[in-house]
Amino acid sequence: MLKSKLIYKTIAIFLAVTILVVAAFGIILTYCITNSYEKDFLDSVGSALSGGFADSAQSILNSGSREFVKQYEIEQLISEYSEIMDLNENRRCYILTAPGGEIVAPTYYTQDTVTKTPNLANALERHIESAGAGDDVLDYAFYLKPLSDTDGEYVIYIYDNKAELRQTTRTVLWVMLWIFLLGGLLSAAAAAYIAVSVTKPLRKLSRRADSFARGVYDLPSDLSRDDEIGALSKSFSNMGSVMSRTISQMSADKHKVDVILEHINNGIMAFDTDQKLIHINPAASNMLDIDAESVPEFDSFFEKLEAGVCMAEFTYLDKYSSEIRDIIYEGKHIRIHFVPFKMDNERTAGVVCVFEDFTEQFNLEVARREFVAEVSHELKTPLFIIKTHTETLLNGYLDDKNILKKFLTTIEDEADKMTDLVRNLLDLSKFDVQKFMMNKQVLSIDKMLRDIVSRFSLDAKQSEIKLEYTTANELPQMYADPVQLERAIANIVSNAIKYGRKGGYVSVAAGSMYNEVYIKIKDNGYGIPKADLEHVFDRFFRVDRARTREKGGTGLGLSIAKEIIESHGGKITIESEYGKFTNVIINLPTAAA
Repeated sequence: MLKSKLIYKTIAIFLAVTILVVAAFGIILTYCITNSYEKDFLDSVGSALSGGFADSAQSILNSGSREFVKQYEIEQLISEYSEIMDLNENRRCYILTAPGGEIVAPTYYTQDTVTKTPNLANALERHIESAGAGDDVLDYAFYLKPLSDTDGEYVIYIYDNKAELRQTTRTVLWVMLWIFLLGGLLSAAAAAYIAVSVTKPLRKLSRRADSFARGVYDLPSDLSRDDEIGALSKSFSNMGSVMSRTISQMSADKHKVDVILEHINNGIMAFDTDQKLIHINPAASNMLDIDAESVPEFDSFFEKLEAGVCMAEFTYLDKYSSEIRDIIYEGKHIRIHFVPFKMDNERTAGVVCVFEDFTEQFNLEVARREFVAEVSHELKTPLFIIKTHTETLLNGYLDDKNILKKFLTTIEDEADKMTDLVRNLLDLSKFDVQKFMMNKQVLSIDKMLRDIVSRFSLDAKQSEIKLEYTTANELPQMYADPVQLERAIANIVSNAIKYGRKGGYVSVAAGSMYNEVYIKIKDNGYGIPKADLEHVFDRFFRVDRARTREKGGTGLGLSIAKEIIESHGGKITIESEYGKFTNVIINLPTAAA
């Protein structure tokens, strides 16, 4: 299509130029020939008349000679000046009477009919001379003014019918026609050659441009021309190489940014100034449980989140500083950073929103405050008791041995509680920083469980609780720290007895399966409410604070037990139904595992 259109246009342009040039040249040439012919006519006639032809003709016509002598002399005179006036069949000289206009001489033209042209009419009306060119004739009329009253009135009339001029003009037109035909053929051939020589590389450049649109930039140049088209082809090749490198770099940078945004923990969303979402990364989708298609406009979206921002703040108020908002979304504490970004013209192009989920930090901060409050509370009571008992003794009861012994025993018990509390806190701190030293060795878990049950049998009997131990199969050897593992299991058995019902039971069952030992400690005590089950391993958490403090608990036992079990590669879970039972399940790997 490109080739056809360009060839046709080129040929049409060349032919049009040829027609215009040939036509202009023909018109100019015809004009010049006509003017030259008319000028030669007037010059030759004027030269003859001024050279004596008019005077000689007047002398002959007004002489006293006989008529045939006058005719002879006139014909001789015309013949004498015929070469000067270039007389021929198409250009004739007549002697006419005035004002009648009859032909007097030469006699061989007396039968001719002379058309009365404007020039002849002027001369017959006794004007001296009149000459000019008409559409079909070229004539010159000269009035011979009589010298005396006896002289006759005559007009010399030279008439040219322009046949020679028309013949010359036709010849010129035929020559111009052939020149036009030959020039047209040559122009068409030249136009076709030029069009082909131009369209061929242009088609290649067009295919190169199409390849650019398809993303192929490194095609080699197949033009080896040294002209402007060759330079254009080289420029295309250079442009393709530059575009290839630039787009490759841009793709690499985009991939790099996409990978960073995809794997970054913070959520990223970007909106343009029309409030349309232009990007969202997986972290933001997961954090807010949304996808790109379901995100509304900027203002509506953050109005729903109750963030208290709108796009106008960033686009119309020139607020280029980062804005921060904290929100709570579906139980998550999220901090949002709003950062406007600009285009090259320094106009705000949109806003990038960075979502930071600081729920864990928030919970840790809350836990830290609660921890400080709990520790302060736990230490406050024994310290108060110690202080008051000490002051009481110092105020006059040192001599009363019964009161002294009672108060000192109370002081010792409270000091032991603080010591246990501090020791437990230190142990938990070591677990947190993974610096708790374990002295692991191969041991018999069956023997350890029997010893624990035996140790708590008296406490169970005093609490009127039945304590029993059973095994489902032979228990394998364990590789563990016997002191810490016994501490964890004993804490759970102790809790089951402390918070059990009178007349109830506590069963300790053990078994092994797939290189794993399981220990189940079950009681039919007060149980744990469902809402408290997920917090039983939290530090300082107590289901019933009044009963726990009465029994001497600090709320750290289960936390320490969980840390010990998990440090051995095991797992501990609790099942309970409030008012019916509590079942603690411990799974530990065997020595073989």
